[in-house]
Amino acid sequence: MRNKLNTFIMNINLSPEISLITIDDLPRLIECVQRCYGESYPNPVMYDVVQLEGVIKKKLMHSVVARLDDGRIIGHCALSFDSSDNTSPEAGKMMVDPDFRGHHIAELMAKKRIEVAKELNLVGFWTECVTNHPYSQKEMISFNAIETGLFIGDVPPTLVMQDLENFQQTRMSLLTFYLPIQDHPHIIFLPSQHIEHLENLAQSLNLQRSILSPNKDGSGVTKLEATINVDIQTANISISHIGKDFNTVVKNTLNEIELSNVASIYLDLPIELEAAANAYLALEDIGFFWGSWLPNYRNHKDILRLQKIYQKVDIDTIHCARKEGELVKKYVIDEWARVSKTN
Repeated sequence: MRNKLNTFIMNINLSPEISLITIDDLPRLIECVQRCYGESYPNPVMYDVVQLEGVIKKKLMHSVVARLDDGRIIGHCALSFDSSDNTSPEAGKMMVDPDFRGHHIAELMAKKRIEVAKELNLVGFWTECVTNHPYSQKEMISFNAIETGLFIGDVPPTLVMQDLENFQQTRMSLLTFYLPIQDHPHIIFLPSQHIEHLENLAQSLNLQRSILSPNKDGSGVTKLEATINVDIQTANISISHIGKDFNTVVKNTLNEIELSNVASIYLDLPIELEAAANAYLALEDIGFFWGSWLPNYRNHKDILRLQKIYQKVDIDTIHCARKEGELVKKYVIDEWARVSKTN
């Protein structure tokens, strides 16, 4: 029956309305999520009307939907902010009803999302593209987004995408892209061995960065926040200040997180701080390695999101849509191998 429906839909001229979401759309958005992912989507907010209404009213999520004449929601994407000082939000939560794929709905929603970003006067946004298929990567590439990193094994195998290839034996990796709209040139600080790689990324994005590698340690007290997502076995550490006690504080935080048996930990390092270069080297000593550069991420300053992996991941399931993605993939995997040798 479903195959007949797909054939019928493919043969009609489908013209859904592409617009910002309304509160009245929320129950039908949840139905769309369920048709796309069943109950496996890793963000529980997307199944809860009350929570969805909350993030939309607080302007932490700006959603674009594809809406049929009968009100049915057949597609969704969003710009999501993790806080009020997040100046380059995540573009994600892209999904298209399996019965309506093949009509360029994702492309239409993505174009609208860029319009929304410009209306919000954003400097740009970043996104994570799945690597079990190249479709979302090709969509971002068509809008001149550039690959900036790879998060290895970020998504648990319990995530099921209807009618697409899924790998049930390994965690799925995500290729990160950045789409610049404007820029805030500034100085950033990295270990010398990573400068060339970031210079190449900045040149590809036409972003102006001066990169230095001073031998400077932190001052005062380290400030960080740590969260654990038990459902997907990941944790996030966000550094806001690098103190003299940086190594001790991070190690103690790691010890606490590891009690939860996580698959991976991600750490946001503010690389506008002079102490970031030495902090990066200290983090490598305890198993962290390059994840992704996120330009203009917080208060128009860059961060590096590093990663530490605790489970085996089949890297042969990581598919990139073009050579540039393969080069970023190679850099991250080589860094993983290098850091792993000393830990």
